[in-house]
Amino acid sequence: MAKAASFVVVGGCNLDIYATSAKELICCDSNPGTVSTSPGGVGRNIAENLARLGHCTSMLTALGSDAFAIDILQKAEEVKLDLSRSLRLPHLSTSVYVCLNNPDGDIALAVSAMDICDQIDAGYMADNQAFLDQAKLIVADANLPVETICFLTEYYANKLCFDCVSTIKAPKVLQSLAGLFCLKANMPEAATLTGLPVTNSDEAATAAKVLHQKGVSIVIITLGQDGAFISDGKQAYCMPLMNGDTVNTSGCGDAFFAGAVASIANGEELPQTLRTGLAMARLCAASSCAVSPEVSQTTLNQTLNHFRGGKWK
Repeated sequence: MAKAASFVVVGGCNLDIYATSAKELICCDSNPGTVSTSPGGVGRNIAENLARLGHCTSMLTALGSDAFAIDILQKAEEVKLDLSRSLRLPHLSTSVYVCLNNPDGDIALAVSAMDICDQIDAGYMADNQAFLDQAKLIVADANLPVETICFLTEYYANKLCFDCVSTIKAPKVLQSLAGLFCLKANMPEAATLTGLPVTNSDEAATAAKVLHQKGVSIVIITLGQDGAFISDGKQAYCMPLMNGDTVNTSGCGDAFFAGAVASIANGEELPQTLRTGLAMARLCAASSCAVSPEVSQTTLNQTLNHFRGGKWK
């Protein structure tokens, strides 16, 4: 029998291609800069962060049989992320995500080709239901088909944590909000789900109340440069970002959610969940990679300890 995972992540695996301009971007022209590739995808990034923290983590995802898939599998093995249950589909191409960054590392534009994620269907979930049953928490992203999200919310409402991914994909979860244990959204995604303006912490609190009324137990809304907000319907907290140099913002939301989910699994209080998520985001922001190779439980603890010295209340 396969070893039960503490976390099972259900979502997309990509090859990420990052291009960062050396100077201010000029539209409709060639911009000098740097280009790098690495495995990525919201679900996969969350899973790798959890694995780097030392948690037993598995993914249910879909891969082709191309060179991109080989690269993803090799990297997963290096960080002890279990992809043994992933679908291998030789007739389809592994997902690709192309991101164009400004010189400060912030995203200017991105394009994703993720049609293979449509194969992560409810039948695949049913085939792995015994494995999902054993997970402490399940993390899903909005790259999944609606039917798959509905399956997961029907059977795992008490332990399903959901990442909205984007404003285009977030509405996939609208009919399943009552089946979410935890929902993580940024401000535009929260606005899309609630129909309310969400541009600051006060508006995030209002949006969270709506999401709680629809059945979500824990609501997390990231606030960009203003940090993050969390609520369980009884208590709510907001905290600023950690100070530090930012090399790249791609993947910071994924790192944040991995930290938050790990904290929730440990039974920690809401303020500590925010602190852990923001500490993981800081580790990611200091790296040129979507998942910082510096992430470990040790570096997370060091980062948390550094910011306990009065900078966070």
